[in-house]
Amino acid sequence: MARAAERAGEHRRPALRIAGSRAAPAARIVAKPEARVRADPDPLFSVAIRAFLLDAGILGTSIGVYVWAMVNTGWLYDRLETPLIAASLVVWWLVLILMRGGYEVRYLGVGSEEFKRVVIATVTLLAAISIAAYVLPVAPPLRLVLPCLVMGLMLVLIGRWLLRVWLGKQRFLGRFQQSTLIVGDRLRAAALAEAFAADPVAGFHVVGSVQPPRAAGQAALVDDWLDDVLTWVRAHNVHAVAVAESTAVDPDFLRRLAWRLEGPRVDLLVSPVLSDVAGPRVSVRPAAGLPLLHLDEPSLTGPKRALKRIVDLTVAIPGVILLSPLFVLIGIAIKLDSLGRIFYVSDRIGRSGETFRCIKFRSMIVGADALRDDVIGEPDDEIVARYREDPRVTRVGGFLRRWSLDELPQLLNVISGSMSLVGPRPMVPEELALLGDAENRRHLTKPGLTGLWQISGRKEVCWDDRMRMDLHYIESWSIALDLVILVKTAKAVITGHGAY
Repeated sequence: MARAAERAGEHRRPALRIAGSRAAPAARIVAKPEARVRADPDPLFSVAIRAFLLDAGILGTSIGVYVWAMVNTGWLYDRLETPLIAASLVVWWLVLILMRGGYEVRYLGVGSEEFKRVVIATVTLLAAISIAAYVLPVAPPLRLVLPCLVMGLMLVLIGRWLLRVWLGKQRFLGRFQQSTLIVGDRLRAAALAEAFAADPVAGFHVVGSVQPPRAAGQAALVDDWLDDVLTWVRAHNVHAVAVAESTAVDPDFLRRLAWRLEGPRVDLLVSPVLSDVAGPRVSVRPAAGLPLLHLDEPSLTGPKRALKRIVDLTVAIPGVILLSPLFVLIGIAIKLDSLGRIFYVSDRIGRSGETFRCIKFRSMIVGADALRDDVIGEPDDEIVARYREDPRVTRVGGFLRRWSLDELPQLLNVISGSMSLVGPRPMVPEELALLGDAENRRHLTKPGLTGLWQISGRKEVCWDDRMRMDLHYIESWSIALDLVILVKTAKAVITGHGAY
C-alpha cells in the first residue's frame, strides 16, 4: 500500500528509455521493439559442450592409445584392471575439470583463466592419486598414470587453444555473441560500447543502453526502474548486463541489480574505475570485511627482470648463430642494390632515457636521415600515407621491411643488454619532445625488438594509440605477456600488416 501510494504521490515513476547512442554508432547499440516470449539459452553453452566433448575425446583417445601401445610392447601388464584404471582416470579428470570451473562460459575464449583451471584440475588429480598410493594397499602404476597426465594435459591445452582460435573466428563473423545491455551515463555507456565493438573476440554484442535511475535513497523508484529493466532483459533475450562507471551507481544499486538478475541467470559485468590497469597488477585483498582491490607496482625490477634477461639471452644468442647465413645473404643483396654500408647504426632512446646505438640492416639510401623532416614530418593524420610512399626506401630495403628482416641485427642489441626481445619500440631522440610526463614512463623498461605496437599494425597505428600501447605494456608487464607477444609477432611478420 505504501509503495502504491508513493507511486501515485509526489514521486512519479521514471520513464525508462533503452535506445541507441549517437555517440557510438560503431557499437551497434539498438533497441529492438519486438518482444520474445521465450528466451534463448546463452550461445556459449554450446561452446562449453564442445569443450567437454573435445576434452573427453582427447583424453579418451590419447590414454587409450598409450595403454594399448604399452601393453603390446610389454611395458604394462595385460591385466583386466589396466583399462579400468585408464577409464576411471579419464572420468575423474573430466569431473575435476568440471568442478574447477573449466567449462564455465565466462572463462571460455578469453584470458588465461580457462587454461589455469584445466591445469589446477590436473594437479589436483595428481595429488589425489599420490595420496591414494600411500593410503590404499593397491595403487595404480606410476608408469601408467604420470605419462598419461603429462601427455593428456598438453593435448587438452592444445585442443582448448584450437577451440579458442575457432571461437575467435566465429565471433568475428558475429556468432556466439552474448547480447548485452549497458547501464551507465550516455558518454560512459558509449565508450564501453565502443570497447566491446572494437574487440568482437570478447563476445559482447550491445543491443541496448539505459541510464541508471537518478533516485538515490528512493528504494521505490529504484525498484520500479529494476522492474522495467528486468522486463526488457527477459523480452529481448539479454545474456549480460554491463554497468559502466557512473555517479548514480552505488553499492546498494549494484546489490539490488545483482539480486534481480539471479533469476534469469544473466551475467552482471561491472566496469572498474581502474580500467587502464591490467589484470596482473590487480588482485582482491580482503580487509576489514571488504573485498579491496590491491594495486601492485609494475614488476620492472627484481627476479622477474632477471628472468626476462635470461629469456632474452636464451633466444637471442642461438638466434644470431642460426641466422648468420641469412645475415650474409642479406648483406650481399644490400651491397648489390645500392651504395653504402650494410648496417645502419643510429642513436635511440633506451631505458631511463639513456641513448644507445641501435643496429639495423640498411633499408634506405645514404643520407636518408637528413631528408626525414621533409618526407615524414611530425605525427599527424597523414603520416601513415607518408610512411607507405617513402621515396628513401631502396628496392631491397622494401623487401626487408615487408618481412621485418631489417630488424634482425637488433638481436645483437639484445645480447649487449641495451634492448630486450619485447618492449616499447625504441624512439629517435627527436621524438622525445613529443612526449608528456606520463608518456615518458615508456622508458622505465628497455626498448624491445617487438612489442604491442608491432603486433597491432605498426606504422598504421596512430601516435596516440602507440603511446597508449606502450604505457599499457609498462603497466601490465609480465613474462606471460612477453611470450604472448612473441607468438603473435610471427603472425604479424607473415601478414606484413603495417610493415613499410
